Amino acid sequence: MKSLLTLFLFTVILSATNTYADSDFSVSSKNRGIADFDFTVTEIERSGSYSTLSEPKFQTRSAFASRSMMCVYTELAIARGFDYWSSIYTDNSGDNLIIVFPKTSSISDPAFSNMDLLGTEPSIFPVSTFKHFCGLK
Repeated sequence: MKSLLTLFLFTVILSATNTYADSDFSVSSKNRGIADFDFTVTEIERSGSYSTLSEPKFQTRSAFASRSMMCVYTELAIARGFDYWSSIYTDNSGDNLIIVFPKTSSISDPAFSNMDLLGTEPSIFPVSTFKHFCGLK
């Protein structure tokens, strides 16, 4: 129950501070009053259809932190005006990952052109689904 309350508070705070459309995106769970884990997500590169994010301790995150980070990726997609997002990483890719913003739910979407998929076939998530799950507007 405490985890659900923390996730709810995390997403309410996210939706109240959605000001990243024109600036570098950075979210700190600690700065937002989340005590269950301490993660910072920082956009280190931005392109028209993707963002590279730095997430220290990404490879050692808990399942709860993973679910919370999906809300962060959804918030970023909303701020950038996209309806879909996909993350590209492997268990050996370190603490940086790429969030791709395709315009469709297809891996053939042009957003994936010239993108190193690291030998994976990434899942594509609709923002609408995570908006509901994360309590975002």
